[in-house]
Amino acid sequence: MARTGEDIEHLELENLSDEQLRTLQSRIREIINQRVQSRIDEFRLMAREAGFEMTLSKIGEGQGRRGRPRMDRQSAMDQRRGPLPPLYRNPENPAETWSGRGMPPRWLRDQMEKTGKPKEEYLIVQQEGGEPAT
Repeated sequence: MARTGEDIEHLELENLSDEQLRTLQSRIREIINQRVQSRIDEFRLMAREAGFEMTLSKIGEGQGRRGRPRMDRQSAMDQRRGPLPPLYRNPENPAETWSGRGMPPRWLRDQMEKTGKPKEEYLIVQQEGGEPAT
């Protein structure tokens, strides 16, 4: 016999043993999971009858929050941060460059300490004889 909301309110859960409460909790979870699965199956059937094919992977594809296309984490990072052109070059080793963002590299700190020159002296345009980019 199904209980009404009023009957459930009058259950004296405090009088149940721990084991009885765990059993009741487990049974409640089972019933909820069965109902959820039943609803999922109903929606899948309705979608199939309407000509749609749904899988969990397809449901997760497409749009992220705010309706924007969803991308994997790495491609999102690549899109936000493209490589920056180098602004500074090590005169002793031209392969070593720095974009000017983040902490200065060790070679620049060492060069500035060794020569006493400011970092602007290592600007690539300055080394090539042009005006420094600012």
